[in-house]
Amino acid sequence: MKRIHLTLPLLVATASMAFAQDASLYEDVANPNSSFVRVVDASASVAVIQSASFDRVEKGVTPYVVIDGATEVSITSGETTATEAIQPATFYSFVVGADGASALVVDKITRNPAQADVTFYNLSDIALADLYVPQANAIAIEGVAPSTGGAVALKAPLTLDFEIRDGETVVATVPAVDLKRREGVAIVLSGTGGSYTATVTPNALAKQP
Repeated sequence: MKRIHLTLPLLVATASMAFAQDASLYEDVANPNSSFVRVVDASASVAVIQSASFDRVEKGVTPYVVIDGATEVSITSGETTATEAIQPATFYSFVVGADGASALVVDKITRNPAQADVTFYNLSDIALADLYVPQANAIAIEGVAPSTGGAVALKAPLTLDFEIRDGETVVATVPAVDLKRREGVAIVLSGTGGSYTATVTPNALAKQP
């Protein structure tokens, strides 16, 4: 089958700061100033965000937890515990890398109804990892350092293969990712010493009690 050749600018949609209230992935939240926090940790099987507990962390990514009215959030992921300052109306991922270093990363989630939000996290020992789109022959997210992440909004619906690269070297692949409007995915690179794995998880919002 002939490959589709697209340029990345045609795939990237302009980010909108207005949150789409009818977004199918994210339920309507009563407080428009709510913050959203999740854990991204490939080595943790359990996590706690404020009072929300997760006893099985699928592929190292929890759903986002809605935080109302707080200026800081307490997080436990495996053996790592932290209290982090947060801002209203912002998405965050608490990222724990291969060396145990942690950081609270701002996720640039657009929630535009014509886009799919793709986030990428480097939990490996690679100094700068790129998320590459072979169909577009272009880098979607460039230069992600260990224990950090990046984000891009791509037009949807679309099915894309992704490669994770260390310079010109492909270290892991995530084939046939189904990008849907009003939704998004988290791609996580993990591993050390030349052995790497990439996983993809749909973005999700934790159900409120």
